[in-house]
Amino acid sequence: MKNLFIGIDFSKQTFDVSFFEKDVTGEIFYSRFSNNKEGFKHLVKWISSNTGVRKDEWLFCGEHTGLYSLELPVFLLKHNLFIWLENPLQIKRSLGIKREKTDKTDSLEIARYAFRFQDKAICYKLPDKIFTSLQNLMSFRGRLVKNRQELSVAAKEMRSVFNRDKTARYIYEQSMHEIDSLNKKIKGVEAQMLLLLDDTEEVKTNYARLTSIKGIGMINALTMLIYTENFTRFTDCRKFACYVGVVPFDKSSGTSLHRGKRISRLANIQIKTLLTQAAKCAVVHNPKLRIYYQRKLAEGKGMKIVINNVRNKLLQIMFALIKKGQSYMDGYENQLEIKLV
Repeated sequence: MKNLFIGIDFSKQTFDVSFFEKDVTGEIFYSRFSNNKEGFKHLVKWISSNTGVRKDEWLFCGEHTGLYSLELPVFLLKHNLFIWLENPLQIKRSLGIKREKTDKTDSLEIARYAFRFQDKAICYKLPDKIFTSLQNLMSFRGRLVKNRQELSVAAKEMRSVFNRDKTARYIYEQSMHEIDSLNKKIKGVEAQMLLLLDDTEEVKTNYARLTSIKGIGMINALTMLIYTENFTRFTDCRKFACYVGVVPFDKSSGTSLHRGKRISRLANIQIKTLLTQAAKCAVVHNPKLRIYYQRKLAEGKGMKIVINNVRNKLLQIMFALIKKGQSYMDGYENQLEIKLV
């Protein structure tokens, strides 16, 4: 049972903290700390000096906001303290209408959220080092790809006029030089990611299973392994499909609103985009999925709807292969209980 509720509002250099005791009405403590090891130590000392509640009854709660919210949980977990990182949108929607927003009020609202929903609190679990490394490399690769795309667009624009303008020719040549350099760097990052897989046989084996599916390439497979943490964070295909945003949901109310089933905008856009690319590739290279795709289009289904169906089927195949511990082969859909209807 938790008796002390601590709300944390993270920012780049600092974090704001509010806390209160379960059985003490109206007494709220607030302070701000540096977002570093010294600040973490001061945080624990400050709380200890203002409460007699045992440390095993403390509940820290904060928003999972990426890099800025990851160092403190590492420190707290090493000291056997309970830290719960919640989805920021989940906290925001639970607060109702708000007129004031400051770091101080945000930290207090998070503490109150932890108190109200303490039965749903899940202690943050540090991901294995391989997934953290893969995620960092994937993010770095994404920045390189974005830079390459920007230079590529400029280079194409310059190419149409460089014969008439020396400056345009210079920009085009320099852009192409930088693009070649970025291509080499991107290949180097990809090689480093594949090299990391050699450190964990189970992850490497599941990577091979995923890439055996026609349409699932290296980036799709690695992204799946990162976000599912080698299919341990998500073990249910439908739950992951909801997280990705490819499951259609109904929306109706009374007699006036009957929108029909549509996919939700609440989604992991990165994975959803990659799955779209995989689906388009699969309907070209996977005979059964190609037949399914063509049949549904002939029935009058919209292309976006059919592609979304293919995205779902690819997810079903991936989860089924991991569960059964086998690689994909043509004609395995029935054995994997994947219905192409």
